[in-house]
Amino acid sequence: MKNIIYLGVFAALATGIAIGIQGTFSSRGGQIIGATRTGVLTNLGSGIFALIFIAITLIWRTVEWRQLPGATVGMLLFSGGLGVLIVIGAAYAMMTVGVTAGMSSLILGQLLISTVVDLMGWGGHAPIPLTWERVAGLLVMALAVWLLVPRGK
Repeated sequence: MKNIIYLGVFAALATGIAIGIQGTFSSRGGQIIGATRTGVLTNLGSGIFALIFIAITLIWRTVEWRQLPGATVGMLLFSGGLGVLIVIGAAYAMMTVGVTAGMSSLILGQLLISTVVDLMGWGGHAPIPLTWERVAGLLVMALAVWLLVPRGK
């Protein structure tokens, strides 16, 4: 069980690195062509990758697409739509305050909503109570964001 936890942490760190790389590209793209076009083109790239994955799984029959629950598919398609707004917002934020302050602000936002999701049990697990340690972690992260935002820009 402990190895699975470590694997999960490693996967999260690797994903965080990928998000940082994508954020850097989005920041540069936003500076060159604007945040909205950056968000749309980034998600077009995601859609192309998704279509390739779907085609591969259909060819090798590794996923049975017809058996997916309709409500889940709808939820995930909506989630993908949010991706466009997420990339637009990230591109704008990072081209405005820099990649470090932008990424840390995004992470703080994720932590805040994730805390609510955990507290309410909306993530499919038993609710996780709000403890003083969790509140302290959020406050430390908020302080980090405040310290990382450039002054006098």
